[in-house]
Amino acid sequence: MFPQLIKIFFKGIIALLPFYISSQNSSEAICGTVTTSETLDYFNELKPQLKNYEAAFMSSKKTQKTSKSISKNYIPIKAHIIRSSNGDGGMDTSELENAITNLNTTFGNAFMEFFLCDGINYINNDSFYHFKSNQEQSLVDANNVSGVINIYFTETIENASNENVCGYTYNKKNYDVIVMQNGCAGNDSSLAHELGHYFSLIHTHGADNTCMTKELVNGNNCSSDGDQICDTPADPKLTMQNINSFCRYIGTETDSNGDSYAPDTKNIMSYSMKGCRSHFSEQQLARMYAYFMTTKNYLACGEKNSETKISESTNIKIYPNPISGDVIYVKQNGSEEYKSFTVSNLLGQVFVSGTLTNNPIQLNHLPSGSYLMTLRNNNSKMVKRIIK
Repeated sequence: MFPQLIKIFFKGIIALLPFYISSQNSSEAICGTVTTSETLDYFNELKPQLKNYEAAFMSSKKTQKTSKSISKNYIPIKAHIIRSSNGDGGMDTSELENAITNLNTTFGNAFMEFFLCDGINYINNDSFYHFKSNQEQSLVDANNVSGVINIYFTETIENASNENVCGYTYNKKNYDVIVMQNGCAGNDSSLAHELGHYFSLIHTHGADNTCMTKELVNGNNCSSDGDQICDTPADPKLTMQNINSFCRYIGTETDSNGDSYAPDTKNIMSYSMKGCRSHFSEQQLARMYAYFMTTKNYLACGEKNSETKISESTNIKIYPNPISGDVIYVKQNGSEEYKSFTVSNLLGQVFVSGTLTNNPIQLNHLPSGSYLMTLRNNNSKMVKRIIK
């Protein structure tokens, strides 16, 4: 009797899954990022520089040994949580932590890890709580922090065309702003989608949302049309009409050669159902890494955004990691010695701090989870993710 009940239970879950995925898509707004002709010209100018880093990235992926030649980039986020004027509403801190954890899973293969820089900025303002894009300048002028990615989380967003949008960003050097609707930030793909735009990715159906892609199914023009990335299949623009509830493409569109499209319905940069989107392609990961290295490598979390950088060091060993007991050791082999440490969560809440010595650091009071250990001296700091 019991096995039969288990079977019925799982059949019920499977039956409800399509409705869950569909509801995720139908209840959420569109992407508000616009890829202009000026943006495309800018990307084309960068391509010679990007190619060198893309080649290094793809080479590093061939074997586990060579992947060590590329260091992980720790990328600071300044979270601005917008609430009503009386302080009600706004994204919960646990939702923000989950969003950052999900980003680190999604972007890990691009050698990127995000962390919260200097806590959360709360903005209590009814006007910004139901945000209109023409208010952006006043919001940014009053709150932006230079040298980090400023993400503004608000209840609703309306663009210049009075459309309800999930979020949007720009591709401008030294303008580091993303605006996200709270409900979209927690769906595991929309925040990653906007960060993909921030790091130069185009929608898989191309820059223009109003017409069919010119990218051919056979890939002959993949580097110049569509999203200009060749390991993402040509995409006729995915919608509720050509994707079924099992994330399968059911459209009948053909390209100019008469070839039928077979798009990737799970690519994060597509317009597929948000519950379907789960990954970037290898070349998309390479492009984001290259764009960071050429255009956004100034991002840093430090006082007045000085030259203090966050990086991994081969001269530092932190062990055991994951922590097998209640202590962790820091061994330094380089000439530049770190003097102090903090252990914090992804939101920047510090649990342990102190001076570095040869003695073990006690972490017995920390619950199981993922943390950041930050080592500092007068000139620099290094951040390492640790797991207990």
